[in-house]
Amino acid sequence: MAALPKEVMYNKPMASLPADTQCLNVIVRPSNNQTANAGGDIIQFDLPSHSFLVPSSMTLRGVINHKPSADGKADAIFGVPGASWIQRLETIVGGNLIESINGYNKLYNMIGMTKLSVDEKISLATELCIGGSDTAKETAISTNDAMGRLLLKSNAATNAYPFAIPLGCLLASCGELVPLGLMGGVRIQLTTAAISSFIEVETATPAVFNVTNMELNFDLVSFGAAMDGVVASMADSEGNLVLKSQGWNLNDIATTTAANSAQDLIFNTRLSSIKSLVYQGGPGFYTNDASKIPDMCAPQIQGPTGTTQFFVASTPYPPTPLREANTAAVKSELRQAFGELHDVYSTKASIQPTAWNGPTTLLGATIANIVATDPPSHFVGVNTEKLSTNAVMLSGVSSQLSPINVRLIPSVASNASFTSTLYACYDAIVAINVPTRTIAVRV
Repeated sequence: MAALPKEVMYNKPMASLPADTQCLNVIVRPSNNQTANAGGDIIQFDLPSHSFLVPSSMTLRGVINHKPSADGKADAIFGVPGASWIQRLETIVGGNLIESINGYNKLYNMIGMTKLSVDEKISLATELCIGGSDTAKETAISTNDAMGRLLLKSNAATNAYPFAIPLGCLLASCGELVPLGLMGGVRIQLTTAAISSFIEVETATPAVFNVTNMELNFDLVSFGAAMDGVVASMADSEGNLVLKSQGWNLNDIATTTAANSAQDLIFNTRLSSIKSLVYQGGPGFYTNDASKIPDMCAPQIQGPTGTTQFFVASTPYPPTPLREANTAAVKSELRQAFGELHDVYSTKASIQPTAWNGPTTLLGATIANIVATDPPSHFVGVNTEKLSTNAVMLSGVSSQLSPINVRLIPSVASNASFTSTLYACYDAIVAINVPTRTIAVRV
């Protein structure tokens, strides 16, 4: 049966907005803490209880204030500096915790390395707080220094480094507008990280490090009072509005490995729809001075001929282990974990060969060289979707209430205990009960 192309379908229906529709650009400042110091301070943002949140518009803005110690040495922020100071992000609705991401700075760095290209990082350097040198606050950014920030080493004054980063969370990843007016009160809560987890210092910790002028910026859309009743009528028989989202689960365990000895790392991660898995070994694998190497570093802990394999509900992913003897194949699997299978045309990443293939040499380098030539970024990932698409509700594989195993066979032994991190991207169903204004998240 012949059909007209969409370009000449002049009679197709066209949706229109109510006449009283308004878009509001909202700025919310912390309700409890205007200055946050590193090492456990809590910042709380309370969102308005009206209108509809535009998920992709959520942006965290602020200013990082840093004064180096009197030793005259430079400090370096690893990862995406605008987010590197955040240890934990929590989403609270109606007083109930629906999401908690511990290690948010590590997650932000991993996503930044695997989902942003180098040119995107350069063009977004001002917002992400990337760049700089130990003698100049702002510098021209090349491909070799688009991965972190080298801070001024002058001890004369406290220097300010502004940032404005997209804030990813469960609500910000929803596929539909979030009806704040039909929910309990929403709070986004951040906890600051310890300085040693994101700043590498040569001798002494900074004299000053804090974050000020914080604000959460986002768009709200109001369709008029009549629209609330229309939206509420869309609820199912149980009174729920269902939104599709996705989130991240992080799990850390202490690890030691021997050369050429298989070890199963058991992560207590249980999810019903896992889209992708990523493994990161900590920098302590290669150095006994791990306290000076920030958590965002991901060295090749498997060694030059080791292997990695994931097991979900006893099913191996991929079917044969990823062999470090062919690091290009390992990198290919990582790319496929973040997009359409074999879609090299839309793939974006900023992991350069020096960071991917040669991380062992970087750990002994000076602080300036580590930032300038990319931090070690040997993330090992795999796609676990049944079908790589966002058009269906649950496209991932279920762990069937069992933990996830990562089988390592390293070709070199660890020098000391190190941290293994498993990142799991999962589908989430957000159910908002209109009569009770409560929310439930099914993962």
